[in-house]
Amino acid sequence: VLWPYLLEFVTPIQFTNALTPLCKSLMYLAVKKQEEGENSSLIRYDLNANLPSPYALTTRLLVVSSQPHAGDCRGTAALRLLSVLRYSVHPALDQLWSKRVPLLVEHIEG
Repeated sequence: VLWPYLLEFVTPIQFTNALTPLCKSLMYLAVKKQEEGENSSLIRYDLNANLPSPYALTTRLLVVSSQPHAGDCRGTAALRLLSVLRYSVHPALDQLWSKRVPLLVEHIEG
């Protein structure tokens, strides 16, 4: 029921303090959907016009990830979510981000 409606809360600035649990919840839901066999685009923009655009999601998550340790490590959670949503953001990012983002998260957490 929560997927993809929780994505609507990623981009508004007033929900910045809630991004860590929000990103973790979205990541968990996205991984579950992928395990169920939905390996293509996880976000169906044709079914819900209220969702933020792929550009807005990418921009917001990258900006938040620029300060990875702020706010209960919300930058790391944002990077992890971005890694899971990479194909939904843009199919060309799939191979690059599947290699680079986990390394970046590992470096930040190390």
